[in-house]
Amino acid sequence: MNWRTAATRALLAGTLMAASAPVLAWNAAGHRLTATIAWQAMDAETRTAAGRLLAAHPDYAVWLARNRTEDPAQGAFVEASTWPDDIRRDARFHDDSDAETRQLPGFPDMARHGRWHYIDQPLFAKPVQRPGDGELPLRMAQLVRTLGQRDGGVAARAYALPWLIHLVGDAHQPLHTVSRYDEEARGDEGGNRLWIDNPFHPRRREMTLHAYWDDLPGPPWLRGERLEKAAERLAARGHRPESVGTVGQWLKEGRTLAETVVYEGLEGEVPTLTSAYHERALHTANERVVLAGRRLALLLEKLLRQQ
Repeated sequence: MNWRTAATRALLAGTLMAASAPVLAWNAAGHRLTATIAWQAMDAETRTAAGRLLAAHPDYAVWLARNRTEDPAQGAFVEASTWPDDIRRDARFHDDSDAETRQLPGFPDMARHGRWHYIDQPLFAKPVQRPGDGELPLRMAQLVRTLGQRDGGVAARAYALPWLIHLVGDAHQPLHTVSRYDEEARGDEGGNRLWIDNPFHPRRREMTLHAYWDDLPGPPWLRGERLEKAAERLAARGHRPESVGTVGQWLKEGRTLAETVVYEGLEGEVPTLTSAYHERALHTANERVVLAGRRLALLLEKLLRQQ
């Protein structure tokens, strides 16, 4: 079987898989790095308030079992960063289009909310939101309001915090801010329908562009001391924002990066990544993870102080 035949078959198989697969952003390492950088940057008062809220979450004990950091609040904070992705494989929860699962104590609902993770702004066109394009900016605004209501219910705020930690990371992954549309107005779902040849992966060369970008921050098993050291190394060279900015600003940055970095130079049915592309992608992904972590710290200091 020649390369073109293999690639075409992979593309067709990938298209079928993408049609039913959930859209993810950054793998677990990317989200844990963002959370760790935020934790390292937050003041003690915000850490205490975050820890208190997470302790009221129904899955708090699960997070502590997974992360045995000396500080339980920090361990829960880091593990909570992947919770909105973890529930995609949790039988207690249901997809938006499926029959509802049994309501459990402490949860406002049992939906997986897959559409919260992204917004498909059309690439190389005026940004517009249309039905079916994702709900990231809408849900971010709602979560900020919920978390900022200091007289609101603890359960609602405990549920909102893991989502906010996670979605700040999602909003800084460029492929969660755009979709490239063809002449027939079919989108590639943030690179989930675009297969690439990645010669830099040690075991799996054929993957989607989205999966490639998700994995750039590091291996998904990254935890503990290695995670903290990796976060410190990234933060030492990353950008220090003067303010949180706005979600709209973050999404505009992502769209610009999608145009100038993510899709730049990708040609052909199954593009092959070059070393120059790979190096630039690594640099961009690391910068976005650091920026997400520092913005998350500033945002939570604003929302959680004096709790």
